[in-house]
Amino acid sequence: MSLFSTLFDLLKGGPRNIKRRLLRDVLLILFVTSGAIISFTMVQELKTQRDISTTIINKANKSVRNHFQAFLEPLSLTLSLLAKWGEAGLLKQDDVKLLATQFHALMEIFPTTHAITIADADTFAIRLSRNNDQFVIIEHRNGMESVSYWKDRKILGGQEKTEKSYSAGREVWFRGAINGASVPGYFLSEPHTLEDTNLTGVTASRKWSPYNSPESVMVVAISFTMKDLMTFMAQFETTLNNRTLLLEKDGTLLSNLKYNDLPTNKQSAAHPAIAKELMEKVTQILAGSNSQGNQAVSLKYQKKTWWLGLSPLIENSDDIWVAVLIPEDDIFKNLQAQWKRFALLVGAILLCGIIMTIFLVRRYSHQLKDLPQQHVNMLSYEHEIRNLIRAGESTSLEFKSTMRTNLRTGKPGKEIELAWLKAVAGFMNSDGGILLIGVADDGEILGLDVDNFANEDKCRLHFKNLLNTHIGAEFTRFISLKVVAIEQMSILIIECERVRRPVFLSVGKNEDFFIRSGPSSTKLSMSQMVKYLSER
Repeated sequence: MSLFSTLFDLLKGGPRNIKRRLLRDVLLILFVTSGAIISFTMVQELKTQRDISTTIINKANKSVRNHFQAFLEPLSLTLSLLAKWGEAGLLKQDDVKLLATQFHALMEIFPTTHAITIADADTFAIRLSRNNDQFVIIEHRNGMESVSYWKDRKILGGQEKTEKSYSAGREVWFRGAINGASVPGYFLSEPHTLEDTNLTGVTASRKWSPYNSPESVMVVAISFTMKDLMTFMAQFETTLNNRTLLLEKDGTLLSNLKYNDLPTNKQSAAHPAIAKELMEKVTQILAGSNSQGNQAVSLKYQKKTWWLGLSPLIENSDDIWVAVLIPEDDIFKNLQAQWKRFALLVGAILLCGIIMTIFLVRRYSHQLKDLPQQHVNMLSYEHEIRNLIRAGESTSLEFKSTMRTNLRTGKPGKEIELAWLKAVAGFMNSDGGILLIGVADDGEILGLDVDNFANEDKCRLHFKNLLNTHIGAEFTRFISLKVVAIEQMSILIIECERVRRPVFLSVGKNEDFFIRSGPSSTKLSMSQMVKYLSER
């Protein structure tokens, strides 16, 4: 007995040998159980992947926002410091050199600062801005603009020109500071084009009043460019290959820089910049997101899966959005390794189970006795019947030449009917079996023509009436009648199942109890029946 022969028997319709049937069934249980475990694990893995991806993406977005707060923290401190200086009268509006010195010192401490401005609601404003390596002083007073350079603590090359009108009060950052803070302590504008430049940036502003003139309202503003912000944000990495983008609410990438132009640290410099096509997918998702934050979605690009997280950069504001892109391989690298180990473990357990099953079946094969065959496979009934005939009569198989006709007299005889009914009762009281009617004791196929039934229905009806009369209608569900043709002759296949309660053959007022003993049916006395049933 081998695994291959067992599988071959299974393909043929099932092995008849009990040892092979047991081996087959145990192997099927092993395969089904293993398949169920693997299927359940795969379903759980898909759910786990989404849960893990969502968790990592949301954590990454939160980390980006925290990173952004680290960028804003010195800006907030600088605004607070300038406002306190202004309230204390240390920001001298008439002393441009002193203001430039103060502003320049702060910009050296916080190099991400692009410009510092103080202004009132009328025509006064002074701004020190950084233009590459140069510092420019722009002064507005009484309808006049003065532009000069600041170098080595000196004002150089000042020039004036008449302007029609300028009022800082019309600027978004000024109105925002006056009307109220968008974040605690100051107002933060949405991205806009910074004054006197073509750069996109954001301005933070705060109002204050001099101690000696509380009715006057002044505003101090600090601007930073998106380039500086993106340079700072590019230092952030959730995973080795993550991409962090800042976008406007319409999906437009902030600043006029391509992502691959941004400075990167040593680790991320070794990895390719985000592709234009992938960037377009990100902006499309953001444009259709209906401003819903904390989203984690998967998208495919060039047969590679990326996970995208979208959330507002600033709480309670949808002006700037954070988009974090993480390759799926980065998220599930460890999970995939664990899945491979799990698959190997299941395979090893399955293999061990197969080997142990074969060993146990072989070890106890001498204790496993074949159960009698109780059914004929109708898909190959002729082949099976011929095999049964060749095997000959046994405890589970009996041949009868006719259903009702005595071949000697050529007439129906009650003794003929009772003979095969005894076999049916004996099978049911024993381990079940098959009765072939139309087959002689020596295995010759005789057919049913001698019984002279008008048609098959008449034969079935006669069979049913005999069962109901002599065995009982309640036992007919354990008996199956099949009419088949072999060599153009009809024979009956009566399949009998084992019945747990005793089955009696009723003849007149007598009820007899039969069991199978070898190739014949044996009648038991009352005491023998009681003992048999108690030991059954």
